[in-house]
Amino acid sequence: METPRMIATLELSLLDRWRRRLGGPRRSRPRPLAALSYLLNGPVIDGLVEVEKLHIIILYDEPLRSRHCALRLAGYSGSRIPWGVRFGGPKNCRFSKDLRLQPVPGGPGYRLDLADESLLTLGLGLEQALDCCARYRQRPVRERICLPKLWAAFSSADAMNITGDGPELAAYARRTGRSPQRLLEHLRQDHLGMAIFPLAWVSHHWQQAVAVFADLSGFPRRQVFRLRHLPDDLVGFQGAAEHNFYQIRARRQRTRHCHSASHCEPAVASA
Repeated sequence: METPRMIATLELSLLDRWRRRLGGPRRSRPRPLAALSYLLNGPVIDGLVEVEKLHIIILYDEPLRSRHCALRLAGYSGSRIPWGVRFGGPKNCRFSKDLRLQPVPGGPGYRLDLADESLLTLGLGLEQALDCCARYRQRPVRERICLPKLWAAFSSADAMNITGDGPELAAYARRTGRSPQRLLEHLRQDHLGMAIFPLAWVSHHWQQAVAVFADLSGFPRRQVFRLRHLPDDLVGFQGAAEHNFYQIRARRQRTRHCHSASHCEPAVASA
């Protein structure tokens, strides 16, 4: 049976929910954590989505000169580059907002669009997860950011001549006692009529790859990780993927903003 308090909570508008969580004074000191989720702008088939259709959404406290913190909510797409994939960077920034600023219709500047329920709901959910981890030490927190596993896809004809290489494959071969080529054949999969292999093992064949897919089957829908130093902990490499989820303010003002994410599918439950 629903109590009056439960009913009142269910009837809260998104703006009311924002006011409850973030309507007070700005934070003066950043929390040493960041939260991450994703939105989708394309279909997921057998757990795989093209990297260009995956938008990484990140939330963290960004110190300002006035000794206050912006609550940075930014979205980044992925793109193929020679030898791998780039997540983020100035060209792949889809939006950069301050969740601490009250959302308004249209979402100009750093304010969120009040009509963009998907993005606002996701942002509030990430803030709640980040705040819970900051308050309660027993909540699970990753030591570093986790990115999805990547697969390179090749036509059936090209797949016959694909060979494995790279330090990741060599290390795995030493651990298992199997040859690199045998491991490559063992992990080969078929997807939409193409042969797919772990990208880090075959990135030297990048010019022949038809597509690159992100594997969401083992990728957490929401994660909180430690953020000890900006921007170091938001920039780096993992296998054949590089990422940059931090930009200085001057660059951010020149990026292309996306004020609506209504075409994307939210991948995190509401707060």
